[in-house]
Amino acid sequence: MAVAAACIAVPMAAAPQAAAAGTPTLTISMTGSPVGPAKLASVGCGQTAVATVKMADGTPVSHGSVEFTSHLPGISGNVVGTVPVTNGTASIPWVPGVAGQHIISAIYFDDASDLRPASGQTMITAMNLNGVCV
Repeated sequence: MAVAAACIAVPMAAAPQAAAAGTPTLTISMTGSPVGPAKLASVGCGQTAVATVKMADGTPVSHGSVEFTSHLPGISGNVVGTVPVTNGTASIPWVPGVAGQHIISAIYFDDASDLRPASGQTMITAMNLNGVCV
């Protein structure tokens, strides 16, 4: 009985708490000709999809990767590619292959960190100008 009482009297050490996972923000922009505020592109002409990944306090995320995808509304798409995040940004070349409204999506992930995944998307309208890049 004395042994059982001694065991009960020993305080239990608290289990270490895992650090709370932060949730970054992810925004996507497109650069290339002519894009601009109207978000227009020419079929066959190069664009660049840029994901900006920041913490709530505005500091850039410096690790992890972003996977970019592209699709037309109502149609499954394809993976454009996966690139590492450097100083809060990840970018990848993209060339619209057909005319129409394209949805460019990005998902941030990092299996080795305490950050949660984040995602975002933007739309760009590609027009067929018969190979003319403006």
